[in-house]
Amino acid sequence: MIDLTDKEQVKKVIQSMRSVLDTPDGEDVMEFLEEACGWYESVFDPVDRDRTLINAGRREVVATIKTFLKHTPEHIATLAQQKEMGNV
Repeated sequence: MIDLTDKEQVKKVIQSMRSVLDTPDGEDVMEFLEEACGWYESVFDPVDRDRTLINAGRREVVATIKTFLKHTPEHIATLAQQKEMGNV
């Protein structure tokens, strides 16, 4: 299990993600994930509360990847520490 509060572990994950996703094939994979996980759609289902939660969970996959690719290891580790303390 990866300790997201450990900057070195986060740095390694970011490097791995970049080596895979910062390629033409990786861009295709990311585009597929955005579509498959409903990145461009509302998560809200006015009829089915459970479907709203499922949609939010699917979307969280893409959000996590995008967060890793956008932020520094230090920032991600800080976010993880805040989450552990219940501040996020």
